[in-house]
Amino acid sequence: MILDPAAKPLEPTHNSDEIVQFWNSMEETVKLSDDKCKEESKVNSALVTYLKMATDSYKEFIRIDQDLYRMALTLTESNLFKLQKKFCLSKLLSLLNIDLLEMNMKFLISYILLCESKKNIHSLEIMIDFQGFNVFYNNLYTEFAYLNKYGEDKGFTQEQLTNPVLNELNDIDAEIVDEMHQISTVLMDLLFQIFKFCKCNITALQLIDDFFVYFMMSSMRSDVTTDLFNNAQFKLILVLNEQYMMFARKYEIENKIFKYLINGTISKKFTELLLLTFNRSEDVSIKIMMCKVLYLILTTTEDGIAMNFFYLNDLHVFVDVMLRELQDISENEEVLRNTFLRVLLPLLKNTELSKTQYRRADIVKLLRYLTDFDNICTDGTVLHEHKNTVTLAFKCLTQVDWLSYTPSEEDPDLPASRASSISIVGMSLTEAESKPKPNSHNYSNNEYLTLPIDGHLRVNKSFSVSAESLGTRKAKPPPPPPPARKAISQSRNNVTSYIMGIRPN
Repeated sequence: MILDPAAKPLEPTHNSDEIVQFWNSMEETVKLSDDKCKEESKVNSALVTYLKMATDSYKEFIRIDQDLYRMALTLTESNLFKLQKKFCLSKLLSLLNIDLLEMNMKFLISYILLCESKKNIHSLEIMIDFQGFNVFYNNLYTEFAYLNKYGEDKGFTQEQLTNPVLNELNDIDAEIVDEMHQISTVLMDLLFQIFKFCKCNITALQLIDDFFVYFMMSSMRSDVTTDLFNNAQFKLILVLNEQYMMFARKYEIENKIFKYLINGTISKKFTELLLLTFNRSEDVSIKIMMCKVLYLILTTTEDGIAMNFFYLNDLHVFVDVMLRELQDISENEEVLRNTFLRVLLPLLKNTELSKTQYRRADIVKLLRYLTDFDNICTDGTVLHEHKNTVTLAFKCLTQVDWLSYTPSEEDPDLPASRASSISIVGMSLTEAESKPKPNSHNYSNNEYLTLPIDGHLRVNKSFSVSAESLGTRKAKPPPPPPPARKAISQSRNNVTSYIMGIRPN
């Protein structure tokens, strides 16, 4: 979904026969024979004509998300596009790179590229080969600059807001801002796809400047979870943080997300949305990325950042969510359980929870449960992920002082096999493994945060976590938790037509 579902629906202006005729015309425009598809001039002419027809018909025939998707699919599934994919993608990118191109056409081109990138990762690679990252970033940067100056209620004088004579101007300005939000949402999603699948290089990451990150962080809203623009910002911040962590293994590069994250004034809304999303999200990859942000905060003990960053009530929510997730995660998502356990340790150790000891009994009970292979291996086969779970649960029990747990503790409620499992794990831990890791911002030496194969995090085998890396083993969940546009001017239309090589009849 790209179009705002909260926006007032457009009234239909055409009957069903006219709509059918329009879509037939669109399909005929890109229907070329194999021989004609070999001629780039004919492909270029058909592609440009198609885009012009789509732009002229936007909000008239192309009114809802289904229409947008049909428009994109009609092109990307055409013989013309399939046989000349590289040419078509390079042409679309070159048009998108034109500053004077009208906003509606930029939006439709961006949408087509987004649909194709989600459908075919090879197409994403082609876009990057043709400087796609630079094109997307530069366009998005321009939109952010305008939104920073004129977005929301910025740029409007009190007279404009109250004078009835200027109401029409206000409506026009608001429509332009809405269009900027719309195209920005698509462009942010395109960058998210590039980062998610690790298709960018260090040079691309270095293009991102402070204003870009500052704008996303400072303009975040925490009072809504359905705003498309806001959600796209949130996801892009998360995935950017992962990229900084990944490249920090080999390069000296400043993590600009972390830089503004620890500034509570700037990141306040983002932090609130992080808490809200952490409690509600069902997307595994988003959960993983949020854990990376949390880990950075919770392991930064200098200047009392970890101790004072979150309110106590927020810390309680994190504990509640962690306990719920650790119990509800199925066995085929065991690496996700590893992720939560790695974040749980600094959460319990470096925050105010070390003073309040919130839900101590529940935490100890769950961690003891997770230190028994019999409870997490349903088929008796102990995999690397299961070993990680047992080891990490044991670390939480022994390295968090206020849990006051030692391997020799006897628990009459635990079966003998569980007690022996704990003892074995304790003996298998080397002295280096059992010692807390010194706090450091050198993420390349971080045992806990890793950068996965597919673009999420992966530094070592013990924390190669991503949605795609999760296996397919059937799960036995643990026991239940304990209680507790303005219309484009004629001159602008003429400029667009001239740039695209279209001459009026």
